[in-house]
Amino acid sequence: MALTFFKTPKNKKYNYKPVYWNKEKEERDKRLKSAFEDTSKDYSEALRERMELRWRRNSGARDRRNANLRFIMVLGVIILLFYYIFLR
Repeated sequence: MALTFFKTPKNKKYNYKPVYWNKEKEERDKRLKSAFEDTSKDYSEALRERMELRWRRNSGARDRRNANLRFIMVLGVIILLFYYIFLR
């Protein structure tokens, strides 16, 4: 048994549980809830909400498509420059 003058502190334990957030599931649940509940909202407000959800869903695909097109154009310019400089 060793003789110690200083007591070493123990490791602290935390009860952290990470929270998982599924954005698609939340939007789907919101759409289902609005479809099945008795609609007291007027038609224009419901239409605005549906259009906003659709716009949010499609904006990511549009951004990816534009980024891919931009990448192909830059790659094409680089290939043309390479051809013009080295193979001509």
